[in-house]
Amino acid sequence: MNTLKFYFVTWNVATKSPSQDLNALLDFPSQFNKHKPLPDFYVIGLQEVKSQPQNMVMDSIFTDQWTSTFNKILCRQGFVIAKSMRLQGIVILVYTQMKHLTRLRDIQAQYTKTGFGGLWGNKGAVSVRFNLYGCSFCLINSHLAAHEHALSDRITACNIILQEHTYELQETSNILYHDYVFWIGDLNFRLEFPDEINLTPEEIVEQLQKIEKDKYESLLKYDQLFAVKDSGEAFSEFSEGEIRFPPTYKYAINTYEYDLKRKPSWTDRVLYMVNPNNYENIVLRADLISYNHVPHYMVSDHKPVVAQFNVKVRQTFPRTVLAEEPETKVSRSSIRMRSALVMPMNDEAGDLETDADIEPSSTSDVVDSAEESFADYTEKTVEFAPISRIWYIGDADFRTECTLSHDVEINQGDWIGIFDANFHSLDDYITYDYVSKVGVQETPHVAGESRTITLSFPVGSGVRTPGFYRFIYFSQPSNDVKSVLGISDPFEVSSKEDQLVSIDPCSEASGSTVNTDVFTDFTGLDVAKLSRHFSNDLSID
Repeated sequence: MNTLKFYFVTWNVATKSPSQDLNALLDFPSQFNKHKPLPDFYVIGLQEVKSQPQNMVMDSIFTDQWTSTFNKILCRQGFVIAKSMRLQGIVILVYTQMKHLTRLRDIQAQYTKTGFGGLWGNKGAVSVRFNLYGCSFCLINSHLAAHEHALSDRITACNIILQEHTYELQETSNILYHDYVFWIGDLNFRLEFPDEINLTPEEIVEQLQKIEKDKYESLLKYDQLFAVKDSGEAFSEFSEGEIRFPPTYKYAINTYEYDLKRKPSWTDRVLYMVNPNNYENIVLRADLISYNHVPHYMVSDHKPVVAQFNVKVRQTFPRTVLAEEPETKVSRSSIRMRSALVMPMNDEAGDLETDADIEPSSTSDVVDSAEESFADYTEKTVEFAPISRIWYIGDADFRTECTLSHDVEINQGDWIGIFDANFHSLDDYITYDYVSKVGVQETPHVAGESRTITLSFPVGSGVRTPGFYRFIYFSQPSNDVKSVLGISDPFEVSSKEDQLVSIDPCSEASGSTVNTDVFTDFTGLDVAKLSRHFSNDLSID
């Protein structure tokens, strides 16, 4: 088995703008720890991102300031947005290292409104689910009803989300059916004291000042979330790490002091659930590495909460998994860079943590051969042939080949996207064609064997700007579910009049004018296709 590192952030940003540097929030390596490995996935859940009813259309097209800021930070570190989802002020962002993209299967996003009896999305949940290395994941960000007296509303909302948040894959149609579930957000559970010892905000702060060594049990025993978990009313299936940080709400903005209009409470939480015995010969496990708040962020009345996990998956990382690579930077004035000079995708798995790094909990955690142990597992991969020729704008026909593994069945909705070589999101395609339109099978398909098809792109179907690009093969059996089956090495597109221009390998600007910002979903609306019409004509920050 292999282990993936997940890094979670939940933060109610109180409609404020990101005025502080967010690098520390993501725990990047510092000058004192330069060799600390980055996580495999970042999952960021935001609540109360500024969203006004009169701005609903604009919010659905353009990226909010928080998402744009996280994109700039993480994409520079080589991360790619696998999926994002927005329900008014509730946003979830899922970033992955490039090397894992071609193992992301059945990606689907969902949302549930719980505000004003389910009519409004100021409260509710957004989620992203996917399969990865033989395991299913469901990641949820929610904002539940506020105030101490609204406990029953929070319990009701939790159960509504579990009931209505459904997915197309039958075996994981419900949140709780997944192998791993991580539920983060401003859950808004408060401290509730019995009448005989009902503490005021001032008295709670006084007790907090007396607590030593991060031991908050004397207050946490009155936490509403602990109570409903114990009673089975809500979140009883979920676990939580030991809370060794002070209440994250409510602070006076731009200070370290509590706003005494509200009782200090642990409203911002990270919960998780594992179905450990879903498969034979293996025990799944999520090991909590750290769980804490980040107190020096003061732009909101909430403090952000972060958690790191090592998560075990069924399938070992194959040698074909994409490894980290330097970005290929090519300027438009130096477009004659040959494919041999483009940094190819490394076929090594990279420095990923394996069971050699973590002691297994039992002998059943260790498998000798993924293929022998998991006969039901299918990889479904597409490998693009190296592209040695240049695609000249206006060519009558451009052809390349790709090989489909034996378990790939071409759906009517499968498509090939053309992306900038340094793309930052799976929604950043520049143009696309359906496989059924451009694919020509070279050899008869024999069941159980891989097959090669030629992709033939007619004139006018490609990009119109010189630069370096990639093909990505998407399997999409329905509009709401898609899988990434293959990514090509970078290839060059040039105008014929630039054929004699020389190359400067040290050039720094990208060759494509496509906007690399992400347009997030709003109230379940997939605006990626609509926004792409704007991105080619506008410079959007």
